[in-house]
Amino acid sequence: MRSKVFKSELPDQVEDYIEELLLSKDDIPAQVLAFHAEQTMPKINVAPSQGKLLNLLLRMAGAKRVLELGTLGGYSTIWMALALPANGHVTTIDFDTNYLQIARETFAKFGFSEMIDVRHGIAAEVLQQLVTEQQEGQLDTYDFIFIDADKENNPLYLEYCLKLSHSGTIIVADNVVRDGKLITEGDKAPNIRGLRQYYQDLQSNPALDSTAFQTLSAKGWDGLCITLVK
Repeated sequence: MRSKVFKSELPDQVEDYIEELLLSKDDIPAQVLAFHAEQTMPKINVAPSQGKLLNLLLRMAGAKRVLELGTLGGYSTIWMALALPANGHVTTIDFDTNYLQIARETFAKFGFSEMIDVRHGIAAEVLQQLVTEQQEGQLDTYDFIFIDADKENNPLYLEYCLKLSHSGTIIVADNVVRDGKLITEGDKAPNIRGLRQYYQDLQSNPALDSTAFQTLSAKGWDGLCITLVK
């Protein structure tokens, strides 16, 4: 596994066990991973079990409109799109044109192009544009938001996402433990500063109710944070 703290292969084996028993029928995400293995891109997508978690959360919430910050090749995007009804919609944002080309090919290959709106650009700038569109009545608020971009800007992303939310919106942030660096690292690293500020902003906002939990998988030791907008 990728963690520098936990050297055991046991978490990988447990992950394989979970996938074999509980995710064996999720054919499309598995095919997406196989397609992405043929592409030139980093293997930093969410773990399959975490993709399924996003899928289940969306289905439990009855979500129809999803916002994603950080597309990469579109693996997590596909997991979320699979959870939506026929009239559902995903807006996904990324600044890397190479990744977005792979994502667009992925969405077309698996029949999701019409459901997914790909926005290219710096996340904060695209979010501001979405806020403007929302204020002008061009788009509705989102039911579910997945933040998986540069962690140093998580506090800023939260500000924008709250403007694009309504009571009942669920916000999920990935990579919120970082191999324990959330606690052990000094404040010099921008991504750690951003994560700690994100936690503090969640704690201090009375309109938000949050929790976070640690994950241990083939992706290493990390975590997810889940927030409900009251």
